Amino acid sequence: MIPVKISAGSVSVRRSSEAAMVDTGFKDIPRLASLDKLLPKKWRQRLKDRWYEGIRHSVTPLGAMLVVLLLVSGLLAFATSQNVFFLLFSLLMSSILISSFVNRLMLAGLEMKFELPEHSMAGEPVAASLVIENQKRWLASFALEVVGPDSRRFYLPCIEGGKSATLSIDLMWSKRGVPEPVVLILATRFPFGFSMRKTRVAVRVNRSLYPSIRGRSGFADIFREIEGRANGLLSSTEAEFSHLREYVAGDDWRRIAWGQSARSNSWIVKQVKAGGEGRLRLWLDPDSPDFELLVELAAFVVWELQYTNTKFLFAAPDFEIEVLERREAYTILRMLAEILPAEADVPNHDQSLYILSFRPGYLLPPGTASNATGTSSH
Repeated sequence: MIPVKISAGSVSVRRSSEAAMVDTGFKDIPRLASLDKLLPKKWRQRLKDRWYEGIRHSVTPLGAMLVVLLLVSGLLAFATSQNVFFLLFSLLMSSILISSFVNRLMLAGLEMKFELPEHSMAGEPVAASLVIENQKRWLASFALEVVGPDSRRFYLPCIEGGKSATLSIDLMWSKRGVPEPVVLILATRFPFGFSMRKTRVAVRVNRSLYPSIRGRSGFADIFREIEGRANGLLSSTEAEFSHLREYVAGDDWRRIAWGQSARSNSWIVKQVKAGGEGRLRLWLDPDSPDFELLVELAAFVVWELQYTNTKFLFAAPDFEIEVLERREAYTILRMLAEILPAEADVPNHDQSLYILSFRPGYLLPPGTASNATGTSSH
């Protein structure tokens, strides 16, 4: 299944709810040229949006044949005054009207929404679930066809009244945060296949996307420097040993006293003095140039540090999180998905503080120059 890349800024949504209600078109507005002179500009734009984004009703080849038969039977009925032709004309006309009404009714009362996995990242294929709920309690919707952004078609034979159906669609967004709505086409030819009624629906997504953790060129060099800083802080605290104690869940395995553990048949760890444990503290600058690139760098560094079981603190002006397990790393990624640029002052430097910033005197954006010179001021 080929993932679909959704570009930003392509759809405007006027609904505030997560789910998108399918507009059935019972109040179709004709496109009249005279309205452009009588109505204000904003109302003209709304009417145009209503026309171009609303219901589309097309005649199928079978329906075209029926229309030809309708015209022929009508001409014969009025030319010959034979009751059989009047009956045939009435039958064909009623079939067309019933088909138009019923296929419009099939799209009424449908609600659509996307559900993403708990941990979804920008730049990665996302296995999204499209949930279509039939809010008509006593009436089912038959022969539904969903056309995705990549023109792939999904067929649903029936959604019973008051129930829902789920489709799996692979999507991909390039930016973090709340994704842009996905425009789908919902169509049906029920009951006779004489006509097809379809509507374009902008379906909103109910979850934010984490920044990409793939990493760009130059990110690995910055990570190696940060990892070396973290390891140096941990090793520098060996001289501040306080006493030995039994192992407690969550203790750093690097502080296990192997000799004492072997003699006592239980895990023994080295306890350091209060305040003596040097733990790396990363601080994200929300007022940095190239802020989106900096957020990607922060996500990459956080993910790689937790992958190597490095314990650290991650801070910004509005929050500070201590990373001990992977769930704290996901919490940071969730914060990075929604963080916005803001004015901030860089805190005072100390040995354990590492500033993530592209301001002059700190990090250089990867690819512009060697980052070794840009990080010397930490």
